[in-house]
Amino acid sequence: MLITGETDKLLMIPGPTPVMPDILDALAEPTVSHTSSYLAGIIRYCQDAIRMIAGSADASVFLFGGSGTLAQEAAVANLLAPGDRLLVVSNGVFGDRFVPIARAHGVEATPLTAEWGGSVTPDELDRALASGGFRAVTLTHVETSTGVMAPVADLARVAQRHRALVIVDAVCSLAGAPVEMDAWGLDIVLSGAQKALGVPPGLSILAASSRAMDRRRGLDSVSTYYADFLNWEPAMLDPRVYFSTHAVNLFYALKAALDVILAEGLESRFARHCALAGSFRAGAGALGFTPLTDQRFLAPTMSVAAYPDGIDDARFLIPLSEDGVVAAGCLGAARGTGARFGHMGNITHEDILRALDAMERVLKAAGLDIARGAGLAASSQ
Repeated sequence: MLITGETDKLLMIPGPTPVMPDILDALAEPTVSHTSSYLAGIIRYCQDAIRMIAGSADASVFLFGGSGTLAQEAAVANLLAPGDRLLVVSNGVFGDRFVPIARAHGVEATPLTAEWGGSVTPDELDRALASGGFRAVTLTHVETSTGVMAPVADLARVAQRHRALVIVDAVCSLAGAPVEMDAWGLDIVLSGAQKALGVPPGLSILAASSRAMDRRRGLDSVSTYYADFLNWEPAMLDPRVYFSTHAVNLFYALKAALDVILAEGLESRFARHCALAGSFRAGAGALGFTPLTDQRFLAPTMSVAAYPDGIDDARFLIPLSEDGVVAAGCLGAARGTGARFGHMGNITHEDILRALDAMERVLKAAGLDIARGAGLAASSQ
C-alpha cells in the first residue's frame, strides 16, 4: 500500500534520487530466468556502460544485489587480509565508515580525517603514508555528509608512489562527475545505483583493476562469501552461470538508466550537473543559506548549506516536506545546523525551481523577510 501524499513529492535528498518514468516502467517488465541469455545480454551491456562511465577500458565489473555499503565492504574484503594496514582518508561520515568495516574483517584501519567541510590534501596524505606498510588507501570522491568533492586524481598519484592500492568510493559521483579509473590509476571504483545513475536502490557496483584482481587471486581466502570477487567472477564473465540470483528487474532499470546517460553523453551530463549545482546554490544563497562546504571542494552532485538565522530542522525540513519537497538534515558535526540537498541524476532545472519556490514559502511562513521570487530570480541568472 502506497503512503498517501509521499510518492508525488520531489526528492531533493542526496540519494535516492528521482527515477524517470521510463526507468520505473522497465522495473515492471516480466521477470525472466536469472540464467537466461536475454538477461545475460542486459548484464553485459550494463558492464560495458559502467566501464565507460568509470573511465576504464578493461576493468572487471561486478554488479550484484546490495548497496553502496556492501560495495565498500566487498572492496575491503577482497583486497586486504587480516593484519594488513589500511589508511582511511575521510572527509566525513561515510568516509569514516571504512574504519569499522575494515576492523570487522581484521584489518588494521588508520583514519586520516579532514576538517569538517574540507578535504585531506596530497601533502597530508604523503606524510601519513611515509611511515610505510599501508596495503591500501580508501578515498571518498564525493562525501555525502559534507558535500566535499576530494581531489582524487592528485591523492591517487600520492598513493601510487607509496605502492598502495587505491579504493575509491564513487557512490555520490559516478555518472554525475568525471571518474577516470585508468588515467588516475584507481584499483577499485565502487558505487550504488540510486544516486547519479538514477536507478532505484538495490545494486552494488564495483569496477576492479587487473592489479586489484591479482591481489584477490593472491589471497588464500577472504572473510566474505557472497561478496567474494572470485565467487562472482564466473557469473560476471558469463551471466548465464549461476552463483547467486541476479536482481533481474533492477538490471532492466539499470539498462534503461544507462541508455539515458549514454544518449545524453557524459560531457553533457557532467556540464548539466555543474550548471544545476550553480543554479541551486545561487537560489539558496538568495534565500539566506550559506555553504557548509569549503568553496574549493564543492561537489556538482549535492549541496550542504547552513540555515538562515532563526531556522532549524523542525522549522524547515518538516514544512518543506509538507509542501512537496524532501531535503535531508545534516550529519555529524553539522547536525541540526543546516540541510543537505541532492541535485544529481535526472534532476532538471524545473525541479530546482520547484524546490527553491517551496523553500521560499517555508522560510517566509517562518517569518523571514525575503523578497518574493528572490530564489527563482537568482537561480535563473
